[in-house]
Amino acid sequence: MSVILRSGPFAAKVREKGAELSSLADLSTGREYIWNGDPAWWTGSAPVLFPIVGALRGGSYTFEGKSYSLPNHGFARGSEFTIVEERESSVQLQLASSPKTLEVYPFDFTLRVGFTLQPDGLSVSYLVTNTGARRMYFSIGSHPAFVVPFAGGSLENYYVLFDEEESAERWFIRDNLIVADTTERAFTTRRTIDLSRTLFDRGALVLKHPLSRVFSLRTSFGPQAVTVSTEGAPFLGIWSKPGAAFVCIEPWHGISDSTKATGVLQEKEGILFLDPLGTFSTGYRVTIA
Repeated sequence: MSVILRSGPFAAKVREKGAELSSLADLSTGREYIWNGDPAWWTGSAPVLFPIVGALRGGSYTFEGKSYSLPNHGFARGSEFTIVEERESSVQLQLASSPKTLEVYPFDFTLRVGFTLQPDGLSVSYLVTNTGARRMYFSIGSHPAFVVPFAGGSLENYYVLFDEEESAERWFIRDNLIVADTTERAFTTRRTIDLSRTLFDRGALVLKHPLSRVFSLRTSFGPQAVTVSTEGAPFLGIWSKPGAAFVCIEPWHGISDSTKATGVLQEKEGILFLDPLGTFSTGYRVTIA
């Protein structure tokens, strides 16, 4: 089942499964901005990554001496959320811990995901709450896939513009893990990464601690742009399947294990924690111009 939101020129669809955005369209132009999940390429469109981002070394982690297994990017993207508030232009969905989640993730929590249409696009919010009696460890991330090209031309006519000058290098992923101690220059200039059909031949571009908070997909064809604005995220992924007509801009509060990870949850790179009744909020905004 999906919820349909409408406001001004925009309409959006959000699936209850995974609280996943499946459409963001400008009705005045008929242009769709979110990837359609074509299984020939990739079935996702904008999954929510929780309670981990990326993969675990060996597919498992340990906490207090016990081993647990989680799939890549966690279980939220395959879980049924409950609608807790719905209006014409906004919706709030919630996932809560259950006996099933406690088998693989030993913490009580609620995860609330909100979507609100704006005059120039869409805002997405996350609120994580520790509803248990002990410290909770988690990661959360976004994975929206945007249609490219969205204004004519080919992929080679598009680039990602960062709002700050960057010196961060690209980290590589092999077998879903971050390759330790291996980096490479990613930027065409200090603020841009040019897109091409070969850019993702070696997987996603992973950046650690970018200075920028705003990332725009732009084209040399004109002023059209799709912009992802964040409150700041310590990690960023840029990804596509080679040859596919989408590009993902992914702000993450967490990251895949490295090839040298210990497997201990508290030692996982980028892991966050909440004490009992604590909350963590983040999100992103998509602006269409």
